[in-house]
Amino acid sequence: MKAIIKLGDKVEILTDIKADGQQNKYYSNVQEISKTGEITIMAPIEGGKIIPLEMEKDYGMCVYTSKGLYRCEVIVISRSKEDKLYLITLVIKTSLQKYQRRQFYRLKCMLTFQYKDDEESDWKEGTIVDISGGGIRFTSDMALINKKGIVTHTRFAYKGDEKELYLPGVVVESTKNEINRLVYDNRIKFDEISSESREFIIQYIFEEERRRRKGEKGV
Repeated sequence: MKAIIKLGDKVEILTDIKADGQQNKYYSNVQEISKTGEITIMAPIEGGKIIPLEMEKDYGMCVYTSKGLYRCEVIVISRSKEDKLYLITLVIKTSLQKYQRRQFYRLKCMLTFQYKDDEESDWKEGTIVDISGGGIRFTSDMALINKKGIVTHTRFAYKGDEKELYLPGVVVESTKNEINRLVYDNRIKFDEISSESREFIIQYIFEEERRRRKGEKGV
């Protein structure tokens, strides 16, 4: 890790994506790297106010290094103040992965699909409202259990052909829709899908974006 992250590197702290697809992003830089690998950053500032990241809470972290952009999951273990500087110490929970932003670009859509619990045999139907290379957001008529494993079955129309994918994921959030209280908004993070499946989804997203832009221009 020390060979990749250096003092002064810019970091981007990412909160969980909410059911409405929104995500907060805070920026800071690396102030210290301990011998045990803990990272200390300046407390992020937004609108002139210090953002005190929550203790014992998980965040995503992107690091802008001399070797490129990397991403990992971190947890806040302490907050302190030294010489008028507000500092936050993080522990890295996952290995650093080379990060491509296109993997997490989200496409708004309306795709009917099927899903089922890892422990169940019956498929249920839902509607995907946005999708990225990292997961999906969809609506259902029932609540899902957080952290529960889910298998999804989706058909994609791509370049005049149709492709079916079975994608394992984990429930990140399941809440009642604010407008229609009979419907639930759910977020699924893909879990251990193949690089081929992920790349197909990314290609599908950008191909669909190009198709929509051409339609808007009347091409």
